[in-house]
Amino acid sequence: MKPRRITPRSCCFTTSLLVAVFALTLDVCASAQSVTGRISGSVRDASKAVVPGATVTVTNEATQIARAATTDTEGFYVVTNLPPGQYTVAVELGGFATFVTSGNVLVTDGRLTVDAALEAGQVTETVSVVAGAGETVNTTSGEIARVVDRQQVQNLALNGRNFLQLATLVPGTPLLDFDAIAQTTGGGGNISVNGSRNDSNNLTVDGGFNLLKANNNAPGNNVGVDFIQEVKIHTSNFSAEHGRQSGAAINVTTRSGGNQLFGSVFEFLRNDALDARNFFATGVRKLRFNNFGYSVGGPVMRNKFFFFGGQEWKYIRRTLDPARRTLPTLADLRGDLSFRLRGADGIVGTADDGALRDPLTTGTPARRPTPRRAFPATSSRPTG
Repeated sequence: MKPRRITPRSCCFTTSLLVAVFALTLDVCASAQSVTGRISGSVRDASKAVVPGATVTVTNEATQIARAATTDTEGFYVVTNLPPGQYTVAVELGGFATFVTSGNVLVTDGRLTVDAALEAGQVTETVSVVAGAGETVNTTSGEIARVVDRQQVQNLALNGRNFLQLATLVPGTPLLDFDAIAQTTGGGGNISVNGSRNDSNNLTVDGGFNLLKANNNAPGNNVGVDFIQEVKIHTSNFSAEHGRQSGAAINVTTRSGGNQLFGSVFEFLRNDALDARNFFATGVRKLRFNNFGYSVGGPVMRNKFFFFGGQEWKYIRRTLDPARRTLPTLADLRGDLSFRLRGADGIVGTADDGALRDPLTTGTPARRPTPRRAFPATSSRPTG
């Protein structure tokens, strides 16, 4: 049977719905460990002596939800289970001026150190410090990880609108597939981190499992780029809580609501009319890619109850490269391979034909040729 020549055309329409999730923040946060972070540090006075018993208040600047802690005998404090965001840290103790530092950015599963130096004065006096922009050094764990923040997520050009493309920003993660649309439509996660297999990465969304069990490679939920707060990629030496896979741990943190009402309407467009022809190609392949949707978030009850939701559509029409596929003949399905074993003369049954040997035969000689170059009927099974 002659090989068939197939010129495929691809038309894909997908939708992604991020259901509005209401987040009630209490004194105890029940978020997954791989999402929440912590802020810790030490409190000292002007003479560098530790200050025990000081009250430390950590406040989320977007929601104004506060958590409090007290320094121990060593002047140390820690506040855990904090969702990513910007925080203000205030330290108070009688006989000292209140210390306040704002703009402290806590990333997903972050370990942020904020030390305080108290000065003598009244509690009504305030010493304010604004945290500088830029990445902070993790001094509490030895993990190697990189965070792609919201500004990068929104501003970087992702021609496939797939969040897994962001993983290639991390050192040790080469770009293995230049067809971003194929990754988007196929849902594949063709990413190798530090030489690991591309099916060895663990994908999570807000700490929850996000891998298709069918191939252990593609994300179960391809979260829309406009719904992402940040992406954290652990490449090595991370804690056991991220386990399951031997490769990288990639976690997507979705956006959340705050005290301010906000929203967006967006459309991303790709069209072959705007594409240049490949130098070696005879023309430009057809491509129509429209990604559009909306998002909205805000307060239900200020300082306590918030929501965020959105929906997007991806409409893709394109022409793929021609492909050659060989289908089995009826004789092949019966186990008769005599046609495929014919020799150089192209005639079945002549002396130059190849031999089909039965691996189940024993004795001398072993693996004897089968009659008529066909599998014995006894070797056939319903499964092939």
